[in-house]
Amino acid sequence: MKKSLLFSIGIIIISGVFNYAAPADTVSALVQTQPLGLHELAETLSCYGIVSADPVSVVNVNFPRAGQIARLLVSQGEVVKKGMPILQLDTSPLDSASYAQATSSVDFARSESARVQSLAAQQLATRSQLANAQKALIDAEAALAAQQKMGTDTKSELISAPFDGIVIALNITQGERIQAGATALQLARVDRSRVILGIEPEDILRVKPGMPVHLTPVFNERLSASGTVNKIHGMINPQTRLIDATVRLEPEQAVCLVPGTRVRGLITLNRIRVVAVPRQAVLRDDQGSYIFVVRDGRAHRINVKTGAESHGLVGITGPVRKGERVVVMGNYELREGMAVREIVK
Repeated sequence: MKKSLLFSIGIIIISGVFNYAAPADTVSALVQTQPLGLHELAETLSCYGIVSADPVSVVNVNFPRAGQIARLLVSQGEVVKKGMPILQLDTSPLDSASYAQATSSVDFARSESARVQSLAAQQLATRSQLANAQKALIDAEAALAAQQKMGTDTKSELISAPFDGIVIALNITQGERIQAGATALQLARVDRSRVILGIEPEDILRVKPGMPVHLTPVFNERLSASGTVNKIHGMINPQTRLIDATVRLEPEQAVCLVPGTRVRGLITLNRIRVVAVPRQAVLRDDQGSYIFVVRDGRAHRINVKTGAESHGLVGITGPVRKGERVVVMGNYELREGMAVREIVK
């Protein structure tokens, strides 16, 4: 009986030891803090768009003569280097006949001019006849030069890329006959492209030409490029219901973004100097945004309003004092008035 009583008393004592809870005011949390200070933040506007070839850099490859595509050596979207063969054009028989006819006309006009000149020397031809013969020769030579300029003197020609570029449009197939002046394909320079960003109509008045833009591909944020707002359109795009803004890319930046790439643009609207804290220092609940500051070794909640964000910092306004220490790590465990042990960053 005595042994049983002593055992029960021992259990009660042990349970009491393990169930003992320290008073709330003796609990402290280990936190990291840093002093509040002013920082220059960029006020930005986020938008999305697509990379496209700069129309100024697009060249239409066409020919002044009709012919047949004997060989097609590129495909749409292919990158070509300057001097690389892209197609072979065989001159049409009709145009080749035109060149032969022009050559024959020059030979005839030259012999006729010589004959009339000989007769004129014998006073058997008038000056008017000599002038007409000489004019006929000049006209025939001009017609032949025009045929040569059109390339009808060449039965087959291998066409090369005039610069480093991308085949953005292909309007022909191998073996196809094309008419004079028809566009066979379009080449765009690889170092000249632009980005069309869609801006919400209510934000368009905040965007001005010359504003810097940071661009990252939607599906590959490791790549990035920078540019400036070049033009702002004056009407809503009926397809996107947004207003288009054109971003100009420098040549060294353009090579990073392939035409057709969808990108996120961050337009820097303004730079302001405000009190700012790291993004992780700001917490949110039903009452809104707040931070914890340390005063006299204890955590105190301060309700704030957030503003511009840039490079991991958030601008805040509220009853805070410059230089006081804000909790940047360990704040999720804090309660109002809790004692803290600080690691000052």
